[in-house]
Amino acid sequence: MYFQKRYIKEDKTFIGTSGLETIDLPNKGLLSCVEFVVEAKSGNVAGSPDVWLHDCLEKVELIVDGSKVVKSLTGEQILALNMYQKCFYQDPSQFQNINTTMRQYFLLNLGRFYHDLDYMLDLGKVNDPEVRITFDFTKDSQNGWDSGRAFQTDPVPKYSMIPHLLRESDVTPRGYIKTSEIYRYKSAASLKENMIIPRGPLYNGLYLQSRYYAEGLSRILDHIEVNINNGELIPFRVANGEFMAELRRRYGDFVVAMVIDPTPRQQFPPPLEVSDMEESVYWNVDVIGGVKPPWGGYCQIDSHTIEDWAPSTSASSRMLVFKGILPHGLAKIPYLDDMDERTWIDSKELGDFWVRVEQTDDDATHATVKLLADEVVAQ
Repeated sequence: MYFQKRYIKEDKTFIGTSGLETIDLPNKGLLSCVEFVVEAKSGNVAGSPDVWLHDCLEKVELIVDGSKVVKSLTGEQILALNMYQKCFYQDPSQFQNINTTMRQYFLLNLGRFYHDLDYMLDLGKVNDPEVRITFDFTKDSQNGWDSGRAFQTDPVPKYSMIPHLLRESDVTPRGYIKTSEIYRYKSAASLKENMIIPRGPLYNGLYLQSRYYAEGLSRILDHIEVNINNGELIPFRVANGEFMAELRRRYGDFVVAMVIDPTPRQQFPPPLEVSDMEESVYWNVDVIGGVKPPWGGYCQIDSHTIEDWAPSTSASSRMLVFKGILPHGLAKIPYLDDMDERTWIDSKELGDFWVRVEQTDDDATHATVKLLADEVVAQ
């Protein structure tokens, strides 16, 4: 038994600066995950650190049988899930938004964790498996941050793709994990929204995401609740502070290093978010050229965006290390435990099932709040 990891595409140029790229997968074998790398040269000049490669991957889908969705996620959602799944890879060039080549690694995982032998997609039981990437490298803004630059067209952005296939084994998977967005709504001050979860699937994971300039999830959230059968059972209802504390207990802090070129006092999007109870979220490791600067900056409590506090008056390349929670504004709701089947919810047995979000009275009107779900799909 072994995992075969072999390129099906290597350094393949995208069909253009925006569009849809479709990659056929092998038609047999047990698929544990699809690893892919995207590479492009940043159009960044001094003071324009707002757009990243993952922002340009608007949708990544794994489709079988022509239209059946197995995975449907954005680039930033894949990276966030990889952190929760403990399979995030931090390459020195992954978060390097200066005038050089940026390279980011993504893992589209069919199991609960990296190389999960219980949950894989049996490609022999489906037809026409393929990955579809909807991309746009012309973006110069994202989620309300508008000081970015489009990626360069020379060289043309490119990608590589490697399916991880279990070969020569007697393993029979129990199924695979489907992940997709199941609900969204537009943020509003003092809004109370019941995010209805479709009944039928067996759920083993739920995620809440909101990411927008000045309207981070931990800013707008007042209470979060898991509600079953129209209030008959409410196993989880906490306020913002307790929610953030439980996230840190369950999943710990995440760490992301990046090289960036901000202008002093410029605000730009952080890869991680923290709760209102904290300010310090990053420290300087080094600047390009080997000069170590003093303490770097903090997370603005009222905006959840990083503001650089360099003592200089001009932009300079800086290496930063971020430590916090909520990668890319995504929180794994700490009620279902994907490693403990006793906590999973078989929704076909329920009358109603929703996640209730209650927002603060702050003026948060631009963000889109999303609910993602992991579903256990038998094959």
